[in-house]
Amino acid sequence: MIKRLGLAALFLLSFPAFSGEISTVTLDNGAKVWLKDDFTWEYVILTEQPVVQNSQSTTQTTATPALTAAAMTQSALLSTAALDGVKVSFTESKWEDGKLGLNFDLHSTTSKNIVVVDIEVTLFDDSGKHLKKEVLTVWQAQYRLPETYLREGEQRPSRTLWVEGIDQSSWGKQLLSLKVIEVKAR
Repeated sequence: MIKRLGLAALFLLSFPAFSGEISTVTLDNGAKVWLKDDFTWEYVILTEQPVVQNSQSTTQTTATPALTAAAMTQSALLSTAALDGVKVSFTESKWEDGKLGLNFDLHSTTSKNIVVVDIEVTLFDDSGKHLKKEVLTVWQAQYRLPETYLREGEQRPSRTLWVEGIDQSSWGKQLLSLKVIEVKAR
């Protein structure tokens, strides 16, 4: 009997692993987070915003991703992400020849020597509407130059990374979300 209960409990505990998302929880500050089956969590930052498109004969409503109200009021939380002991934070932006330059700060708490860090940056306009998603390499060490590796306890700035196709007048609030997607070590 105990073996059957143990097997049943094991089955029930492993069942959410098929779904990817276990639950959504609202924090005391109003922000929502997804609890995932891999023991991680993620802020719920997007909602579907209706967009009405009028033509001469029809009106069509489509949905576009936009930041939630909680994400808009707590946008600083979205500009930092971490993976495998490497934390990346957005520090500043600048404009040059119509291109947006993004700068980041990297901090390592891992004992590995980090040679590459790739992030996914999603940019939003001042109303929270999705503008663009891009993968950027924020850290690239030079081959066979150990002094260029990001090491444990080090904090280093990235080089300026340039993004095209963003209108400066719609990006005054500097709304973006970061996700570290790959950390390579040597």
